[in-house]
Amino acid sequence: MREFDLPSLSILLLLVATSESRLCQKTNDGHPYDFVVGILSAGNGQSPLQAWIEDYISAKSPMVQDCFGNPSFVVLDVQETLQLQEHGWSRITAGMQNAVAIQAQHKHKGGVSVVVGPFYMNLAAVLEFRGIPYIVTDYEGFDWIDISKVRDPVKWKTTIEVRPPVQELNLAVVDLFKVQKWTNALVIMPEEPRKNQECQDLTEQMIVNGISPIPYSLTVKNMNTKQIKKQIDKVLRNARMLEQKIVVICSPDEEKQNLIEAVLFEAKMFNMLGEQDHAFIIVDPTLYNKPLEDINMYRTGLFVAKAQLLAFRFRSPLGTQVSGADEASAIDAANIIKKAQKKYLEQQGAVKSDEFSRERFLESLKEVNLPSGKTGEILFNSTGQRVNYTLHLYNHGGLHKRKVGTWSPGPGSTTDRLVSNQDLGEEEEVGEGLFPDIVKVVVVKEDPFVMIRRAVRGHEYHGNDRFEGFSVDLLKRLAELLQFKYEIYVSPNNRYGAQDSDGRWDGIVGEVLAENATLGMGAISITSEREKVIDFSLGVMSTGVNLLISKPEEMFSIFQFMQPFSLELWFSIVGAAIIVSGAYYILDYFNNERQFTVRSTLWFSVGTIFVRGTDFSPKPLSQRILSTGFMFFSLITVSTYTANMAAFLTTTNLEESVASIEDLAKSNMGCGTVKNSATMNFLQVGNKEIYRKLWRKLQQSNGLVKNFTEGRKRVEAGNFAFIFDYSINEYSEKKFCKTKSVASPILLQEHGIAIQAGAAFKIRLNIALLKLKELRLIQELKKKWWDDKRECDTDGESKNSQQVEFDIKHTAGVFIVGAIGLVCAFSIFFTKKLFYRLLKKRRAKKAKAKERSNEDLLERKEKSIW
Repeated sequence: MREFDLPSLSILLLLVATSESRLCQKTNDGHPYDFVVGILSAGNGQSPLQAWIEDYISAKSPMVQDCFGNPSFVVLDVQETLQLQEHGWSRITAGMQNAVAIQAQHKHKGGVSVVVGPFYMNLAAVLEFRGIPYIVTDYEGFDWIDISKVRDPVKWKTTIEVRPPVQELNLAVVDLFKVQKWTNALVIMPEEPRKNQECQDLTEQMIVNGISPIPYSLTVKNMNTKQIKKQIDKVLRNARMLEQKIVVICSPDEEKQNLIEAVLFEAKMFNMLGEQDHAFIIVDPTLYNKPLEDINMYRTGLFVAKAQLLAFRFRSPLGTQVSGADEASAIDAANIIKKAQKKYLEQQGAVKSDEFSRERFLESLKEVNLPSGKTGEILFNSTGQRVNYTLHLYNHGGLHKRKVGTWSPGPGSTTDRLVSNQDLGEEEEVGEGLFPDIVKVVVVKEDPFVMIRRAVRGHEYHGNDRFEGFSVDLLKRLAELLQFKYEIYVSPNNRYGAQDSDGRWDGIVGEVLAENATLGMGAISITSEREKVIDFSLGVMSTGVNLLISKPEEMFSIFQFMQPFSLELWFSIVGAAIIVSGAYYILDYFNNERQFTVRSTLWFSVGTIFVRGTDFSPKPLSQRILSTGFMFFSLITVSTYTANMAAFLTTTNLEESVASIEDLAKSNMGCGTVKNSATMNFLQVGNKEIYRKLWRKLQQSNGLVKNFTEGRKRVEAGNFAFIFDYSINEYSEKKFCKTKSVASPILLQEHGIAIQAGAAFKIRLNIALLKLKELRLIQELKKKWWDDKRECDTDGESKNSQQVEFDIKHTAGVFIVGAIGLVCAFSIFFTKKLFYRLLKKRRAKKAKAKERSNEDLLERKEKSIW
């Protein structure tokens, strides 16, 4: 006999114990029950219900898991497998058996244990005959139905209805009319008979209870949006003419038809939603009311409605929602099955049985109680219908949803069933405010978003009053609108948020991520990296990245009058005059009456250019043709100079500076930005050559600074461009007169409010922001903190607003040229006078010397004679 060591023996015993613990204690052989879930499908062998049901059935208690294991799911195609449309009830049994045999691979001999899906009367008849429980998730089938549950008079014994009877839901609407004493209403419904059976039942109940409906049936199927809109416009125009204040919108298939949303949107165009005496009753038998979800309310602008938007719902609209009514019903059906499996085993007690009893499982299904299902509290009566449920009546008009009543089915009077506030006037808000406690708001000090308020006359500010700025004022408006209290504190190290090498976030992002703060406000940009760890509200302000540079100094030159022409053009004009002078000299060289000597030729050219004229004019035809061409050249040149001179004398010349990102990349100017900011990350990972060049320039300039204030001071020092948020640069230009914001913004993005990922209040916060935008309150705040804070007025602005007055600086160069001419003239005059005087003296001296020489010669001659 082989000996086992202690570790091996322990493992063996553990395996044996584990295998024994997985045996079902309710069966004789320990194997789980044969359990098959049949899920109805519209076609193609796929059902949207399957994934939702499988996910929620999988999580079970150990006892249920041991005895039911992982059930097999069989897709029952209504068209191909059950062949309901072609053969009615005759092929249903065979179709289910074939589906189990093929899809479950012959593992299950007992067939389908329970069927889940929308209602088909023929299917319900067959399942009742075979004793198979039928969990109905919708009142009617898929695209094809044999009869709707609304029109089905039979009380089926094996049917479990996830949704309450439509007749009771419509009774809730009738009770609402009675409480409000409304005697008539306009009712809008889809025209297709099989899609408006719920609506037909509503109008019938209204008539029986003395309420006069004016029904309008709209053709929705196979119609485009424009055609549907045209029909709705006609109906609402008639409602205006008939002065109908109460409108009932009934849409049994809202998730596909979007009838409710279309009518409300058109009613907004007719301004019917803006009148408080109007009421719209939303009838969606699913009670999911997707058009009244927050995401649709703020996108379509319905939250600003003053009219009442009344709708019954299973549960609070602030509760956890799923993507649709079908999903909610499928999830509830899965939880009902899971609960029923547990009850089935509990009721079995100590009795063991290898056979699964559908009859006992049906009773377990009817005894299930789900206090918090996706469609509200779920409880069934003996016939499988929903009972003891409560419908919540909400008014969705305005920013805050308000609960205005509750309705419960029962045999009593209208007031017994519908408990509402008097005239729906004393409305109970959903919650006391957006937040139950004081909200922590983390900010970054950044002008003009958040600034520390200076003490005035020795008065120190405390608490939230210490702060002022655009974001602070915006927070005040949000707090008033959403009714919450807050406490502001500055972000650690006054940073927005960046991720270190270990993946940890600092600044506002880190505070929100650590749940130290509920909101993060300031000039925090919405970036993809930040969105991975936290959420953001809608964009508060659109912005971008541009340059902040030192304001260029005014450049002044006393020779400003030379600037209309370039140096090359001046040399060309002088050269042309010399060439023309030479031509005159050559053409007149062989003339007997020669006029154009070198001096007179130059004088003639100068006189022509300055439009002075000369003392003589050329007589030969060749010289006159040359003179005509040269005069035309002089006319155009002088006229051009005169026009350009006017512009140059009235324009302030600034020193050469950068005007774009491209200019900065080519210049010798240094650049920088805030360290670990979104701008730094953008430049660091930029995929264009110009951004890589700027990043290298930034590193060479040691341009990463701690905050914007440090960057602005470097800009004021000169030869430095700061790359940062456009709105902050724009404020700096208006507040600090040595700086200038230039270049078109790049990296267009939004400033938002940082919130925790998946925050439930995000939608209401977005609606509040959207309302502030529509009321132009955010634009007013921007004007207050940007335009109204201007302290710098440029010379250019004042010059453009009034006529320019010329002074000596505009014509100083002309005076200097005139003075030079005057000095040269007098210099030449005196030089010439001096020259001639010296020449005269020299000649006189020579004459006197000559005379003396002659006298000496005469004297010598006389002596020689003597």
